[in-house]
Amino acid sequence: MMRILIIEDDPKIVDFLNTAFQIGWPEVELIAASKGEKGIELARNKAPDIILLDLSLPDISGYKVLKQIRQFSYTPIIILTVNSEEHSVVKGFTLGANDYVIKPLRPLELIARMKALVNKSNQEEDLSISCGDMHFGASLHEFFKGVKKISLTDIEGRILYILIKNKGKVVSYSSLASTLWGNNYPGARDSLKAHICHLRQKIEDEPNMPKLIINRPTVGYILKRAQ
Repeated sequence: MMRILIIEDDPKIVDFLNTAFQIGWPEVELIAASKGEKGIELARNKAPDIILLDLSLPDISGYKVLKQIRQFSYTPIIILTVNSEEHSVVKGFTLGANDYVIKPLRPLELIARMKALVNKSNQEEDLSISCGDMHFGASLHEFFKGVKKISLTDIEGRILYILIKNKGKVVSYSSLASTLWGNNYPGARDSLKAHICHLRQKIEDEPNMPKLIINRPTVGYILKRAQ
């Protein structure tokens, strides 16, 4: 059975989601935490298949919860929040969120997004692909540049995977966003820019003068072969 963890302090939202799942996705088991620290504990001990995370929690920030969970788990995480400001969206994705949903919730859309994330997580990737001396290890979270081992977030790994599969070709902003998040939502380009910036910090010798991940303004990104 699919297990979903919701970290949310509003019992009305928890009840609303429980009813929505009973109708639209009855195979799931919902477990809930009203505080961030408890949510982290459940994420560690209950091995949920997906996590729904509110940013406004009574004890600690949802961002802090996200950051701590990402230290031990790559479980897909969807942020649920009333905050639609661009910097909040970018921060969420930068810390490792897989999706960002604005309240009030639309249950059918949320369930569709969750199923898409689960399907992506269950897809087998061709980890044998490479570009020069760069290649993946045991998963998309483990990357090697020469003998140097680099740890990637879920989004970073998927971005690199897409770029390596299309090495030498420009991958458009809209194509990247649609592959990563299911749609090219407003602000997706800024989110991609934040992830690319972090990737460059990890794999480029001079992040401020990138030679591997190159931006083609107004078009997209291209991965060039390491020299």
